[in-house]
Amino acid sequence: SKATPVPSRMVMAGGRGAGAGRSCAFLMTTACVLGRKTRASPLPFAFSPSPFTPHRSLALGLPWKPVTLGVRGRGEGRRLFSEEGKEPPSDSTKDTIFGKMARGEIGCDKVYEDDKCLAFRDINPVAPTHILVIPKLKISQLSRAEQEVGSEQAQECLGHLMLVAAQVGRKFCPQGCRYVINDGKEGCQSVYHLHIHVIGTKQLSWPPGV
Repeated sequence: SKATPVPSRMVMAGGRGAGAGRSCAFLMTTACVLGRKTRASPLPFAFSPSPFTPHRSLALGLPWKPVTLGVRGRGEGRRLFSEEGKEPPSDSTKDTIFGKMARGEIGCDKVYEDDKCLAFRDINPVAPTHILVIPKLKISQLSRAEQEVGSEQAQECLGHLMLVAAQVGRKFCPQGCRYVINDGKEGCQSVYHLHIHVIGTKQLSWPPGV
């Protein structure tokens, strides 16, 4: 089938054109397969790229205030892993608050939107920059993407999602950031609409709150 062209504004974020999208999709799909084969319970998928050269630095609109919680972990992991993971719904097509945001039925602090995805600021940030990137296509979990929408559509959607997340990270976290995907109850997923956390504008720790 004919590959969907990647807009020129996306090239700087994740590589050169549609080839970069396919490469991102391959990595995401491989992560899904490895996750299903090597663990009985889902865990977060985390991607921590090396710092990259900023194109420009943007000031945040509102001051960030850290949330202190008495839970395991340190740094941003304290808040990340305090989220309560929920059991997946019996019907994976069930609508969610993110689905309503994607359709414009509920407002959000939007930072990016195109015909395939939406990016907006998390209402409970764990760092000065905490942005969620969601597909408009309903996929409940990363590990179920192929089952729910088919391999070809999953690769197209996931590749585009990764490129947009990279663009958001480059724009709002010029010194580097962390990309996190929670998957399933033990992976602390609470909203069953696939989303990538883009976290940064501070020095992050490792491991991230395990």
